[in-house]
Parts: sequence; structure tokens; C-alpha cells
Amino acid sequence: MKKLLFSLIFVLVILPLQPHSENKVDELPPCSAILEPTKNIPKNARGVALIYTIERKFNDERTSLSVHALHLPKPSSFGDYDGYEVLAYIPEEITWTFSLSPITNYGETTWVGNLDEISPTMRPTRIKVRTINTVTKKTGPIVLEKIVKPC
Repeated sequence: MKKLLFSLIFVLVILPLQPHSENKVDELPPCSAILEPTKNIPKNARGVALIYTIERKFNDERTSLSVHALHLPKPSSFGDYDGYEVLAYIPEEITWTFSLSPITNYGETTWVGNLDEISPTMRPTRIKVRTINTVTKKTGPIVLEKIVKPC
């Protein structure tokens, strides 16, 4: 009888303390957004943002944001700028920035970059691509942007 009582207590008290998959953050569905050119930017300029939950080592989940931008003018055409960066944010809450790297194939430059350090429960609602001087960190005009609807 004592063994049965001990087994019942063990099952009711100890086992519920074990981690279960329902304790994980609910995974949000992946989404993408087309980044549109701003005023006075060539109409061929476009970008795409991909946002989704990734699982990293030790079951650490994060939101990944990557941006791929095409047909952008040379950053120097806007002044003393030599690159592009992404400004992603939730207004009045949090902001993330990361650099885009140029990749040139067949004379065309594509600007790409990603950030995998966003909380798994947060997703940016505004995404912008702007010029930057990588030495002085001075930012310039916004060339692409999108308000991202919840997905």
C-alpha cells in the first residue's frame, strides 16, 4: 500500500515539473513583405523581407528577419554614403538595425542581410532600408519601406 501511495505522489507531484513542449512559445507563421521604393527612387528598386521563427542551439527560439534588395541606386548617389542598412521596428516599443552587404553578379548589385536576434514573441511592424556612411554611422534617405501587417 505504501509503495502504491508513494508511486501516486511521485506521478502527481514530480512529473508535472518536467518540461513539456506546450511550455514552448507558440510559433508564429512565417511571413514575407515586399519593400516598395520611396519617392524619387527608381521604380525597379524593390526588396523582400522574410520573417520567421528559428530554433537555435539549446532549444532557444528567436525571430529571424532577412532582407534582400535589388536595383538600388549606388549609395553614393545620395551623398556621402557607402552602404545600406535595415531599420526594423515596432513604433514606440523597440528598434533593430543591421547592415546589408553588397553582392555583385553580372554588373548588378544585390544588397542582403539578416538578423537572428529578435525575441521569438516579437515581429517588426515597420521595415525600412536606408543609406548609411559605414565609417561615421551617419544615416541618410530611406529608399525602401513597408508597413508589415501581422501574419
